[in-house]
Amino acid sequence: MMTTETENTTAAPAEPADPLARISLELLADYRTASEARDAADRALEHLSPTAQVLERALSDAVTDLHAATTEFQVAEVCRHVPGLAPAIRILWAHVLDCRLDRVGACCTDGGPVEP
Repeated sequence: MMTTETENTTAAPAEPADPLARISLELLADYRTASEARDAADRALEHLSPTAQVLERALSDAVTDLHAATTEFQVAEVCRHVPGLAPAIRILWAHVLDCRLDRVGACCTDGGPVEP
């Protein structure tokens, strides 16, 4: 069976061979599912009164702040457990925070900079 160049360029990308990249991509799928569920819940609350909407936004902001504080605490604890690696962990953590979702599992594999 012959394959045209167009078929090759439109085919889905191959699954990464790196098992750690595969895990990242699986977790990205979980993230997207959770994000869609959060968006659906947010849309379902649009019918609330203005006062209730303000309270819902305050709760949402508090949950986001709690999640960020928990993550920062956990990263600090990892650094505390391996102080010699703490600078590298912090640099890697900043890199992960800045990574684009379309480069998950591939951002550091092609040797080139990732353009926004």
